[in-house]
Amino acid sequence: MKRFLAGALALVFSAVMSPGGVNAADDNYPSRQITLIAGFPAGSGADVYARFFAKKLEEKLKQTVIVENKPGGLGSLSVVALKNAKPDGYTMLIGSADQFTAAPHVFKSPPYDPLTDFDYIAPVFSQAFMMLVSAKSPYKHISELTTAMKEKGDKASYATPNFPATILAEMYKANAGGLDTLQVRYKTSADSLNDFASGAIDYMVGDPVFGLARSRDGTLRILAVSTAKRISSVPDIPTFQEEGVPNVDVRIWWVLAAPKGTPKPILDKMHKVMTEVTTSEESRKFVGTNGGEPMTLDNPQATLDYATMDVKRWEDWAKIGKIEKQ
Repeated sequence: MKRFLAGALALVFSAVMSPGGVNAADDNYPSRQITLIAGFPAGSGADVYARFFAKKLEEKLKQTVIVENKPGGLGSLSVVALKNAKPDGYTMLIGSADQFTAAPHVFKSPPYDPLTDFDYIAPVFSQAFMMLVSAKSPYKHISELTTAMKEKGDKASYATPNFPATILAEMYKANAGGLDTLQVRYKTSADSLNDFASGAIDYMVGDPVFGLARSRDGTLRILAVSTAKRISSVPDIPTFQEEGVPNVDVRIWWVLAAPKGTPKPILDKMHKVMTEVTTSEESRKFVGTNGGEPMTLDNPQATLDYATMDVKRWEDWAKIGKIEKQ
């Protein structure tokens, strides 16, 4: 009888610890609605991206995937919400990775540790920023803009709506021979348009969603992209390097992340599904329309490794951008 009970208990323990036991729930994942947290308001460019990929994940997973907007704190409020969520695979965040990786370098007291509080699942896409001038301006090349800005000195000004834009602008000023142009910060890229129209702003550094939209409607002209190589979706736009400004390479990336402690089988499954989504032709076209490119890494560990590198990169970028911690 004792031998029978011991054997039965061993079988039960084995079943619980086997892929069909403790992982049985993971095998059935997802069995209910998934929530994707987004760090910016409904209707924003980031929200449009989040809802597109939520829909694509929904189609793949055969489960409802909703987007929950938690704007504020430069995206940090959404990351705090992720940190405090139950690590069961039913709450994740999709958004720009700098919401995580820039935190130690832009906040005096970061509300989370980007490398210990989260499980990084998979990258989604990468984007370059863009140098923009009014479509009515005479500048068609960076070299022409640089010459004019040197002549205007500190009477020249430029617009930036966020940290990556500020960093790129400082790289340009330093590597174009040292410019004295003055920065004007805006809450959003669109807030600068009136000043562009009046001639109060000479140039702007903006995200590709805004830049390409304004280029298509004839409001602004794109002079260069911020990456070391041209973007495949907009191959006609040169890089800063090609335009005679060396040492400029700024690329941001989006990531799918979960609270720390999410079961590995769920992380692995979501990595596989997210990679299938991001590399689909429909996603390539959608991201490409907005100046982005699909980005993939081999597994969740590789995504964590890339995030670790990004934290160090942001340390360097924060110094270049002269960003004061808030």
